[in-house]
Amino acid sequence: MSKKDFRAGLPWYRAKFDLEGLGFGGLALALAIIVGSISYIGGVLSILCWISLVIILFASRDSERTPPTEKGLVVSPCDGVVTDISTVPPPREVRWDMPEVKRVRISSSPFSVNGMRAPLSGNIESFLEEEGAPSTLSMNADDTDLREAFILFAGEEGVCGVRIATGGLGPRLDIDLEAGDNVRAGRKIGVRRLGGWCDVYLPLAATVHLQPGMTVVGGETILTDISGLDIEHKPFVREPEAPTEDPKAEPEPVIAASESEDSSAEPTDRSTQT
Repeated sequence: MSKKDFRAGLPWYRAKFDLEGLGFGGLALALAIIVGSISYIGGVLSILCWISLVIILFASRDSERTPPTEKGLVVSPCDGVVTDISTVPPPREVRWDMPEVKRVRISSSPFSVNGMRAPLSGNIESFLEEEGAPSTLSMNADDTDLREAFILFAGEEGVCGVRIATGGLGPRLDIDLEAGDNVRAGRKIGVRRLGGWCDVYLPLAATVHLQPGMTVVGGETILTDISGLDIEHKPFVREPEAPTEDPKAEPEPVIAASESEDSSAEPTDRSTQT
């Protein structure tokens, strides 16, 4: 049976795992079996290996999604629950020159799939990552020690920004983007392992029909429709970098003050002297 026929027979089966997750999961499973038969200490280590296997599988779990195809739709970048819809100034890291925007905050549990998806079809106008503290385990979405990624999407119908945040303990956030890339709404743009938060910044005039407490599906749930909105947007322009001196360039010769005065004096006509 082909993969296509298998999915046609089970349309609800859309789960998949990252290859690196399967590799580390297989290693944890092998260690659990090997050390479990050594001694009492080996049994304790085996339990730790089994726990590691479960964590690895949750961290590497993803799912296929079918995004809507209409233009101007903004979809949820991740699975989770809407915790807040409010009006806030956009973070400076998003690089969206607007005094206020509408923010939809989504919280994802550690058991959510790890795929992060583009909310809007268009170009990546700005992309910035903040490393954060490597061992941060915070329950506060606004903690400055979280690892964060800030992305500004600019499409034909409008603009939206995204902030992705998560804690430490391992490589939990990996966004595969560069400024200037073209993306399609619902396309996978990276992974965020073991949950976290995602803030979607929308134009102030956008209408969001969701309510706090509602569950959203990454790449499929429509947050709003920004087509037809009159949005004034100035493209982000990176400031030119200051020119750096070439260490191999030869320094210009320094002319002494006395030499400079002599060279600037008028020449004397010696033929008239007696």
